[in-house]
Amino acid sequence: MLAWAAQHGVEAAVGKFGVSAPTVRSWQARDPAKGKAAGAKPRRKRAVAKAGAEARAAGGPRKPAERARHGRRYSVAEKEAVLEAAVADGPTEAAKKFGTSRWSIYEWLRRQQGAATAKEKEQALTPRSSRPRCNARRLSEERYHLIAETWKNNQALGPRQVRNQLRRTHGLRVGTSTVRKVMEEHGYVPPKITVERREVRRYEAVRPNQQVHLDFLHFFVHKAKAYLLLIEDDYSRFLVGWALCEGERAQPVIEAVDEAIRRHGKPEQMVIDGGSGFFSWRGQSQLERVCGDYGIDFIKASKKGSNSKLEALNANVRKELLSRVEFADLADARQHVARWVHTYNSERVHEGLGGLLVPADRYFGRSEEVLAQIERGEPVAAPGPAALETRTLELFRVLSRGGRPELWLLGDQIWPASQPS
Repeated sequence: MLAWAAQHGVEAAVGKFGVSAPTVRSWQARDPAKGKAAGAKPRRKRAVAKAGAEARAAGGPRKPAERARHGRRYSVAEKEAVLEAAVADGPTEAAKKFGTSRWSIYEWLRRQQGAATAKEKEQALTPRSSRPRCNARRLSEERYHLIAETWKNNQALGPRQVRNQLRRTHGLRVGTSTVRKVMEEHGYVPPKITVERREVRRYEAVRPNQQVHLDFLHFFVHKAKAYLLLIEDDYSRFLVGWALCEGERAQPVIEAVDEAIRRHGKPEQMVIDGGSGFFSWRGQSQLERVCGDYGIDFIKASKKGSNSKLEALNANVRKELLSRVEFADLADARQHVARWVHTYNSERVHEGLGGLLVPADRYFGRSEEVLAQIERGEPVAAPGPAALETRTLELFRVLSRGGRPELWLLGDQIWPASQPS
């Protein structure tokens, strides 16, 4: 085709062979022997490398770019001779005489400034390795085992939760990808999750004990069905109470609520679903009457997502406890649940609280103190009971309900006097 185009022209070749004119011209511009464009200049790096190789083969001087790649190493004796000449004639003349740079001479002089004896001066001029002392990308053995141990203690946690847990409990900063890599080496399989796009409707209480959620979680102990009642504070996700029951009955619910109020004070609102232990289709349920006696607003969740925090908690209980432990009986289940509740409240970081706090931090008002401690790089120990002098208690409250003022003292309404139900 190229021969035809050379004899008859490009237009004739296009009409005969059906190829576009720019294509024929580009083929003509190429060197047929090497397959490259005629007159194309070689790349500078390849030219420098080729010139350096030829110079080394011929024993001649290297090109400047080649010399820059392979700097010369001076022995201690040579450095001392260069420094003697620099002291006598100056760094510029010494650099010209010995073929080194002034900056190297200045660096050698700086190293010798802090040396007092001849041995220290010699050590200061000893050639140093250009390799870094530690590889930042290489994970130390201590960190590696710490990541693996933290994940093995609770294999339901994901890489981001393990990363936050390490930063909280050990003051260790490590990347999520590094944690994931170590976890995968120990058997972690990332879950396949389909994210459902939905409208974001987020509600959160503004203080502890403003609103609590109640719900039952059903599971089996061998062939016997058990019911786990959870009472969660909306503001802090703190579990103020729980009970393991043999059925959804009102009496164990009332007992668990009374115990939670006795230990942590009464809430202002209580949100429940339509379970038989909370709700009655005719008249008031027993729990509703108890809430009326305490002065607690009784709210039945009617919209989808109103009780979503507790539904997410139920999923975590299944993932972290029920799917990993086989209980011998109800007594054994009660011990494991009590241990898990303590870990959840005081040790396990919560993603809904920013990833670094536990529910107890927010419930007892320690959030700012704990975050400042983590920012300083100090490990945070599991919180115990707060001392009386450090606790903040709300003794007196003034509310306006429906335009009418109310006075509360120590959680009890003192004016106007609450009417008996």
